[in-house]
Amino acid sequence: MKRWIKTTAWSLAGLAALSVAAVALYVWRVHPVHEGSLALPGLNAEVLIERDAHGIPSIRAQSMEDALYALGVVHAQDRLWQMEVHRRIGAGRLAEAFGAPALANDRFLRALGVRRAALAQWERASPASRAALQAYSAGVNAVLREALGARPPEFLVLGIQPEPWTPVDSLSWALMMAWVLGGNWTTEMQRLRLSSKLPRERIDELIPPYPGEQPLPARDYPELYRELGLNAGAVRQAWLQLPEIAPPSGVEGVGSNNWVVAGARSTTGRPLLANDPHLGLNTPALWYFARLQAPGLDVAGATLPGVPGVLLGQNARVAWGFTNTGPDVQDLYIEEVVPTEPARYRTPQGTAAFEVFDEVIRVRGGEEVRMKVRRTRHGPVISDAGTLADALSARHVLAMRWTALDADAGVIETLLAMMRANSVPAFVQAAEGWVAPMQNMVVADAEGAIGFVAAGRVPLRGPEHDLRGLVPAPGWDARYDWMGWVPADQTPRERDPARGWIATANQRIHDPAYPHFITSDWSLPYRQQRIEQLLQARPRHSIEDLARMQADEKSLAAPRLLPWLLRAQSSHPQAAAAMQALR
Repeated sequence: MKRWIKTTAWSLAGLAALSVAAVALYVWRVHPVHEGSLALPGLNAEVLIERDAHGIPSIRAQSMEDALYALGVVHAQDRLWQMEVHRRIGAGRLAEAFGAPALANDRFLRALGVRRAALAQWERASPASRAALQAYSAGVNAVLREALGARPPEFLVLGIQPEPWTPVDSLSWALMMAWVLGGNWTTEMQRLRLSSKLPRERIDELIPPYPGEQPLPARDYPELYRELGLNAGAVRQAWLQLPEIAPPSGVEGVGSNNWVVAGARSTTGRPLLANDPHLGLNTPALWYFARLQAPGLDVAGATLPGVPGVLLGQNARVAWGFTNTGPDVQDLYIEEVVPTEPARYRTPQGTAAFEVFDEVIRVRGGEEVRMKVRRTRHGPVISDAGTLADALSARHVLAMRWTALDADAGVIETLLAMMRANSVPAFVQAAEGWVAPMQNMVVADAEGAIGFVAAGRVPLRGPEHDLRGLVPAPGWDARYDWMGWVPADQTPRERDPARGWIATANQRIHDPAYPHFITSDWSLPYRQQRIEQLLQARPRHSIEDLARMQADEKSLAAPRLLPWLLRAQSSHPQAAAAMQALR
């Protein structure tokens, strides 16, 4: 018995030692190679990657393509699982990895057609965009083939093999970033929801206009929906569930800031620029800092794993920062299906056939799901993602028109031009090619100039459009169609103002005399007003002053809100303590 116990103990010890050795070997193999040399195919010349104490890489290459190849390498080394999730979100393939809980999200993204739009954009991409996307994808795939000692643990746990990265994967994720920052459609759905219970005047109180402005003059849409028979029923209820199953979009309740101070208002005598994009907190972070150096290129800042290029940062001559503009670039359309021909829908010129796509969603641990999704002249039929059992035979469907889905949305070419701009005017000119998401871009250059441009494609609605993009509109009525775009050189902008600074914080960015409609859903102006207070508080600012401004906690909304809260009465057990805290 003693010999058996001793043998068993030694066996268990041996197994434990083997397990420890296996874990150690796995940790050693899964850790990316950050020292020494890697021989990877596809480069035109040697590339040097140096990482600082924080792990931030500086890439030195002999060409732009090799620099972007190396960016793909470091992204794949450090953020491969994050990139895999991003790829699956854009393609509507989360359920393959996570099972049935991700199915609703996949259904919506298949209906929205993000992957199809990215493929169309790839087919229309310029030679420069194609070269950048192909070089980046080659760097990612070189790691997968040649330098991936072991799969990261998430892949092991879920039993997933990394797939080759493609340019369409990059474009899909760029589209998803536009989705995250462009949530106007949810406000349209909110007004649709309220219209079955409340008159227009009450809805305007619950969703008020920008402070100091009046509600947009618009048709009585609750009455319109009653005339269409959309004020109740299964179809309407299915539509109202769409924001719950869609990936989150819009920036309600959060917001970014940026500002730039001219040399005359800085302690250095040169412009200073600050930027804080308030996107969600994630682990790992959404952003990935890097520096890229090549002939004609020296740029550093925030990149997005999955996308080739620096979105926010600086080069040797120019610095820039973004905040979200929040324009009205998403319109929902109620399309009427022809009762006798369910494969067709009504248009101003008669009827037209739906474009139909067959989608197959594989579900981990479950049966695959087959669905048909449709597209109209306005865009994808997002109601096909819903839970209505007979969605394909419903009398009305809901389609989305969205600028980011346009095939000519050349985000990569514009990003490359912005990275290489050498002056404020050159940057603003490059930014005019930006389509989505529309961004408030502040910029400064080494010559001392400062500027601002709201870059992005904004639709023009005709004067007869009496719904103003506030709510879903009848798709068969031509008055609700977009008439074109605000000219790219006429979006809001400013250059070297006499006050010596420019700032944005998602507030209304133009004065009442501006001739074009951007949106009626600006974020409240209190953060912007506080930034202006701080910028005006001293004649000159240092870098440390800007850091203190970023950390400022004072809310100008609170003094206006607190008097009303202090009037509240409640019998709740914690009401007294809450009131004392407010006081």
